[in-house]
Amino acid sequence: MKTSYRSPWSALLWSFVLPGFGQFYNGQFFLGFVLMALEVIINTYSGLNLAIYHTFRGELHQAHQVVHYNWGLFYPSIWGYGMWQAYNQSALINDQLRVKGIHEPFKKAYFTGMLFGLVAGMVIGLFFSFILHSPVYSGLVIGVVGAIIGHLLEKFIYKIISRH
Repeated sequence: MKTSYRSPWSALLWSFVLPGFGQFYNGQFFLGFVLMALEVIINTYSGLNLAIYHTFRGELHQAHQVVHYNWGLFYPSIWGYGMWQAYNQSALINDQLRVKGIHEPFKKAYFTGMLFGLVAGMVIGLFFSFILHSPVYSGLVIGVVGAIIGHLLEKFIYKIISRH
């Protein structure tokens, strides 16, 4: 059992920077290495960094030419899962510390709707990259829209469930 509290938001932000960093923050080194390795592999094979480079230079046609969509579609899942898992693991560590002595602490997943909305939105954005004329812009913008919709939908569902 961990002996110090973890900030769920810090874990999430570390994973935002690079999938696996939030897991290192939480002491989950094996999972952190796995997520980092997957990120490097998918990033390399998808040509994502080069697509980002061309996008920020305004070379949108070139960004489409260098990105490999088959590999790129995996990236939102690894990125989103890394953030979601790091946040929830930090919250679980904190719950375990609060209830010392209880072997099965209350488990609750946070921002699950946001994760699924983010991943679905980013995948849709990559697939329909013509919407914003860039795979990067489309993935990010539609991913954020999906995250907001997913989060609101999750809150709505919890509200309905809590009434019964």
